[in-house]
Amino acid sequence: MKKDKLQHIKTTKPGFKVPKGYFDTVEDAVFTKLSTEEFPEKEGFSAPDSYFSDLEDNVLKKIQGEKSSKQTGFSIPKDYLQTVEDTITARLDDANRPTKVIDFKSVILKRIIPFAAAASLLLFVVVKYNSKTVGFDTVASAEIEQWIENDLIALDTYEIADVYKDIELENSVLFSEDENELLEYLDGTDIESLLIEN
Repeated sequence: MKKDKLQHIKTTKPGFKVPKGYFDTVEDAVFTKLSTEEFPEKEGFSAPDSYFSDLEDNVLKKIQGEKSSKQTGFSIPKDYLQTVEDTITARLDDANRPTKVIDFKSVILKRIIPFAAAASLLLFVVVKYNSKTVGFDTVASAEIEQWIENDLIALDTYEIADVYKDIELENSVLFSEDENELLEYLDGTDIESLLIEN
């Protein structure tokens, strides 16, 4: 699809055409357009009378006036130099005055410890109220079987032997070392019935 569009672009001619004789007549068309428009007779800006003849004198007077003025840009308050020392010492005395210091221990003892005690008491009550002991007596045997099947409880052979002490395992084909004898036994017996019996 992209190749078709690219080929179409290559084969088409440019989208703009210049009329015949355009560049020969464009200059005449611009001049006729300008001559037909009406321009204002008065210009937008006007200079005051004798502006250019007096300009140099005005600039020199301004420069000389700035040089001759003895007034600076800053003024000092009356009796400033006589009172500055007293003002500075008064501010230093204020800065040397002991500042109020808040003891961090008192803040903890007064504000944070009561909140911590209340929170721990509340936590104790909630835990005590919601605690329910779960033992094997309350858990259904179906749930225990499901846990064992899903490998949520790991049992090894020693734990199973401790639970079933009263059941004796007899020497049968299951404990035989011959593989063929074991396969014949398993083919001839119903495994589900063996599981139900034990």
